[in-house]
Amino acid sequence: MFELRCDHIHLKSTDVEATAQWYCTHLGAKTTFEGSFRGAKVYYLAMGGMTFILSESFAGEDALPASIKSRLGVDHFGFEVDDVDGVVEILRARNVPIVEEPVDVRPGLRIAYIEGPEHVRIELSQRD
Repeated sequence: MFELRCDHIHLKSTDVEATAQWYCTHLGAKTTFEGSFRGAKVYYLAMGGMTFILSESFAGEDALPASIKSRLGVDHFGFEVDDVDGVVEILRARNVPIVEEPVDVRPGLRIAYIEGPEHVRIELSQRD
């Protein structure tokens, strides 16, 4: 067998600069790289112990078959927090859209969803 380790999450954006700024301003991401990759503007952000890559569409990507261009299947990504209700209130004060208010989904797990740029759903989870 082999071991898998999380390397990165890649998000596409129509306004990569504004998207990078949103994650830095509202979720405390730190830019670790800014440049280009395959002709597209790209940012690497450190956030929650993970690397997030934000990019525009790559050069020539429009010529790819629809089955390859499709990004269906990713529903959301999540971050664990110590106090989901408190974090939601901080983000609400920053006008971050709250998609789902905090709710207990089972004993020991309370979650909420916020919306990032490009309608990306982000789960906030609090585990006891």
